This record gives sequence, structure tokens and C-alpha cells, in this order.
Amino acid sequence: GKFLHPHGIAIDSVGSLYITDEEKSNLQKFDKNGKFITQWGSEGSGEGQFARRIEDINVDSSDNVYVVDVGNNRIQKFDSNGKFITQWGSKGSEPGQFDRPWGVAFDSSGNVYVTDQRNNRIQKFDSNGKFITQWGKEGNGPGEFVHLHAIAIDDNDTIYVSDARENGRISTFDTNGNFISMWGSVGDGDSEFTEQHGIGFDSLHHIYVADTGNMRIQVFSPNGEFVGKWGSMGAGADQFLMPQDIAIDSQDNLYIIDIGDAHPEISYIGNFLEENRDLTQTSCD
Repeated sequence: GKFLHPHGIAIDSVGSLYITDEEKSNLQKFDKNGKFITQWGSEGSGEGQFARRIEDINVDSSDNVYVVDVGNNRIQKFDSNGKFITQWGSKGSEPGQFDRPWGVAFDSSGNVYVTDQRNNRIQKFDSNGKFITQWGKEGNGPGEFVHLHAIAIDDNDTIYVSDARENGRISTFDTNGNFISMWGSVGDGDSEFTEQHGIGFDSLHHIYVADTGNMRIQVFSPNGEFVGKWGSMGAGADQFLMPQDIAIDSQDNLYIIDIGDAHPEISYIGNFLEENRDLTQTSCD
């Protein structure tokens, strides 16, 4: 129930939370009230081990857990109790290889999409890790990337990708990699980003983006129109030091990973309600 450097968060069908910890090379599972259930992982390159750099985590419709094992350039798949199922990936630029994978998400057919940061591409696999297709290259045009972070897929199978650094934008695609739209630029104004990371959706199809460098959350319509924002620098309710990832449960509660290099000891999971976002701030025990 304690963290050194939490990074990714995901929620399963019964509301259990899964949280990755980069420094501990493990992930922890909690019930919906934040009570510790179990944990698994250690430093290494074997099955169920991680190379001290775990980024994103996600849970599919069958409650299987997929973990982005960045240091080992692979995806690992587990059941909801931590039993190892399979893995795929190695360092490189060929199909099925990665150079710093970052985010993972699923479409309605169970296909798996991974942002491959240093290869400036998105790769698509079946649920067992069989390569299907890929798209993207370095650049600032449509379908091009500079610094990929999170990936998320809505109920309509629209893919949203967080592309940071000088692109500072969100790009959207269909499941075949066809470009749909993009919005955002670098800055601290509305619809501007600085090193944005996590993306989440509520039941009204609002899009929530962790605007990490600006220490805030921004909210958009499905078409990318700015809806609202909250957050400022600090350790109080509705404040952040470095918001990293977002997960939203079936009741539209937002769970936000916040970790600041200056004060890593105050790492916490914030639970912000749609109606009153500063109602609670909880840690996991």
C-alpha cells in the first residue's frame, strides 16, 4: 500500500485498482475503497519481473492485466490475480519490437494497441501479442509523432494518443490507423499542453487529459473542444505536483496518479468526483 514512484493506474470490471510502481518494479492491486489486495513483480527480465521502468497498465474486458515493461521493451499479460499469461516484444524497430513502449489500450474486439515512443509509431496486436499493423513516423504532420505517451480508446473505437514535447497535442485515429483529427499546442493556455500524459473518458464521453507540466487536468468534448480544467501546483486537494495517469470508474470517479520529483514522499492517488472534484483525496492502504 506504499509507493515510491507510482506511474500507471487501471480499473477492472469490479472496480479494483491496479497501480504500477517504477522504483519497486512491481504493481499493486486494491479494492475500490483503496484496501490492499495483492502485489506482484520484482526487478529482472524473467516472467513477471520488470526492469525498474514500468509505465502504463490497462485491464481488458476479461480483467486480464497488461503491463508496459519499458526497461525490457515488452508487454506482459497477467490474469487479475497476477498469474503470468504471456509476453511479447524485444528492443528494436521491426514489427513486434519496441524502443521504449509507453501506453497500452484495447478496442472493442480485444486488439491491443501500444505506443512505441522512440520508434514514433503505434503498433496493433491481437490479444496474444500477434502483430497486426503499425502506423506513424517522426514529424509534426497528421499521423506523425515526436514523443508518444498515453493511448486510450473510447466506446466508438476512436483512438486518442498523447504526443508531447514540441507537438503538444492529442491525435485521433480509427482502428486501422487512419488519421481523424488532432488538437492542442505547446503552452499553458486552454487546449495547450506541457508534457501531457494520461487520457481517460467519462460516461458522457468527455475526455480528460493529465497536463503534467502544467500541473492540471483539462477536459474536452469528443471532438476536442475545450470544456474545462482544474489544478494548480501544490499538495492540497485539487492541486498537483506531477499528474501522470488517469483512470475513471463506472461511477465517473476519477483516480489520478500524482508524483512530483521535488516531493516524492507525498505520492498519492486522488479521487475526484465529477460533481465536486475536490471532495476527496485518498491514499491506498
